[in-house]
Amino acid sequence: MLKNKLLAFALFFGLSSLAFGVTIIDNPSSQTINVNVSNKSVNRIVLPSKILDTSYSKEKGISVQISGNEAFIKYVPTKKEKVRQVGNRTEVVGKPEFLYNEAKGAEIFFITEGNTYAFALNPVDMEAETIIVNDFTSERKEILKYETENDYVATLSKITQQVLANNTPQGYKLKEKNKKLKDLKDISISYKNYYEGVLYSVHLLEVKNKTKEALILNPKEFISYAEDSPKSISIYYDNEVNHLLPLGYAKVVIITKVLK
Repeated sequence: MLKNKLLAFALFFGLSSLAFGVTIIDNPSSQTINVNVSNKSVNRIVLPSKILDTSYSKEKGISVQISGNEAFIKYVPTKKEKVRQVGNRTEVVGKPEFLYNEAKGAEIFFITEGNTYAFALNPVDMEAETIIVNDFTSERKEILKYETENDYVATLSKITQQVLANNTPQGYKLKEKNKKLKDLKDISISYKNYYEGVLYSVHLLEVKNKTKEALILNPKEFISYAEDSPKSISIYYDNEVNHLLPLGYAKVVIITKVLK
């Protein structure tokens, strides 16, 4: 369970002390979002909340995989075989050819916890595309309700869990960073995502252990990466021993107050 693996010593300050393209769409106004996607590579769509279901025509030749609030879409190539007639039978000659230029436009619907989104996909010869949808149609008071309906510690924990589950907290604006912050002999630290709410903002970092020994990270070492005094710093090791395993990765979630 994610909750069990979240490091128990997450600090609550204040209680005590790219080979791909990225398209960001804010507040989509039209009923259907028209986007160009790769006709040969895996494309990624990131929505504001968890995807519950999808609807599309399988005859359009697309493969769709869902993970949380992300959808991975790939066009299935057309297989063309060379054949020859031998007597009364037909046999295949050589290896089949896979054609990507015959991909057709497709429409796909995503049903999420907060909304239904319709996409019109236009397959073209391009690199893999990532489409991020930010939906701020939830009024400010709805975001404030999300941030204040629980007590302080429970709210920070709830926001942290959402980010670690690859979801965007309700109403928050997502900005992908993918920026290397530090690259040392033993570890490297990358800034992955920034999430902005009304009261809180969240920074998601990724730490890689470059050594062949397990490491234990100190949350206080990440204070300097926050743009303001952090309210919480949580480390997720993705294993039961709560160590950053050799050549492994850990996630660091830093929550701060939104700068006015």
